[in-house]
Amino acid sequence: MNPLLGVFLHAIGGFASASFYVPIKFVKKWSWEVAWLAMGLVAWLLTPMVAAAITMPTWFSAIAQTDISVLFLTALFGGMWGFGNVTYGLSMRYLGLGLGVAVALGTCAVFGTLIPPIVGGKFLDVLATPGGQIVMMGVVVGVLGIVVNGIAGVLKERDCSKNDSLPEFNLAKGIIVAVISGILSAGFAFSLSMGEPIAEAARKIAVDTGALAPESADFFKNNATLVVTLWGGFISNFLICGYMILRNKSLGDIYKAGKKMGIANFLLCAVAGVCWYGQFFFYGMGTTQLGKEYDFSSWSLHMSFIIVFAAIWALGLREWKGSGALTKCVLWVGILILVCSAFIIGLGQRA
Repeated sequence: MNPLLGVFLHAIGGFASASFYVPIKFVKKWSWEVAWLAMGLVAWLLTPMVAAAITMPTWFSAIAQTDISVLFLTALFGGMWGFGNVTYGLSMRYLGLGLGVAVALGTCAVFGTLIPPIVGGKFLDVLATPGGQIVMMGVVVGVLGIVVNGIAGVLKERDCSKNDSLPEFNLAKGIIVAVISGILSAGFAFSLSMGEPIAEAARKIAVDTGALAPESADFFKNNATLVVTLWGGFISNFLICGYMILRNKSLGDIYKAGKKMGIANFLLCAVAGVCWYGQFFFYGMGTTQLGKEYDFSSWSLHMSFIIVFAAIWALGLREWKGSGALTKCVLWVGILILVCSAFIIGLGQRA
């Protein structure tokens, strides 16, 4: 184990997550829903199965022998996360990369921390422990960070005209979809928990057949569960984007763009999809390198790197062009507060 390598791997994962939306911004003559669905085809169907085939070759056998109820619940909660993922994408559409990621992930961190103990009926028990109180402090700090970023959004709305670098900027829509995203995204953790029998079956088959060494099987076993989780996520994304395509009559965008531009658009979406999946690949490796003593900080590191890299991308893409110094200062203060919130929550989970 190498904690410094673990931090570096988390940084790569955070960069991949913060960067996946960048190629989509360069897609031309395709509506948002067409580009998002094309990205999802690679991110949630093709890449997970290819990655599982390479790292956990027994994934299909494990799924085949898993009880149907386990598969259903794993896919169901994956679908719940999938609906949240669509709204996550919409939050970046309406708020931009920097503000959208900050508000969406800040909300996700708050609800992702609160929902599991509330649903499990353990909220008061958690609140009675020193660690639980630290976690709640982190949640309060997270809410403060979301509010500060919301203020930055209001200031940006006042500063910038409709002809700026983010023509679809809409603070009200962006905040609403970001909050919805935060609530529904908790389904991802539930899905992985429900799909644990899939991971264990894949590990056992791999070890028993000699397909993988025990250490490698433990390291990659969750890739088998991810396939089913993301199947559910793809279905919900397909339903929402399919509805938007029918409502907006945007399927014709594929033909209107022409062959050359269509291929270029799909390649951009494919790169976005691989980047999206890459966050989990590097997140898993980073967690193992941190070791048990520091693994509590994995999610905090991941969230923090995503928020920071997304803010850097936003500046590079000039999303805040035309904004005043005060607006940018408020944005960075809000981002710093969210990073602190993530680390406080991590410390509380360790206590």
